[in-house]
Amino acid sequence: MTKALQHVGVTRTGKAVHLPTVTDEQQPDLPAECALYTPAEHFDSYAVFEYLLSRELSRTQADTGVLRMYEGMSFCHRAELGDDRRRAEQSALGLATIFDVIEHGKGLADCIFKD
Repeated sequence: MTKALQHVGVTRTGKAVHLPTVTDEQQPDLPAECALYTPAEHFDSYAVFEYLLSRELSRTQADTGVLRMYEGMSFCHRAELGDDRRRAEQSALGLATIFDVIEHGKGLADCIFKD
């Protein structure tokens, strides 16, 4: 069962990007508010979680639980988009590589997550 939501960023349209906190044995699910997200908002959320994932992976003692949460949320938003729509969003923003997507996500992440 979802316990709470942690605010991790904001989409270009101003919608909140949240990370649900769940127990260890649960996989993350999209918060209910995401049911109304547009493809662009799902893309922005995906980019935020890709940034957070890359940030955690760069740490010398990365937390596997945190990695799993970020990866799960990235996957959920990416799955909502589908490959064609994800590529269309990426192209519309001029993001050629995953590194560009990560940089886009960094721009949308909360200041406390920026190095």
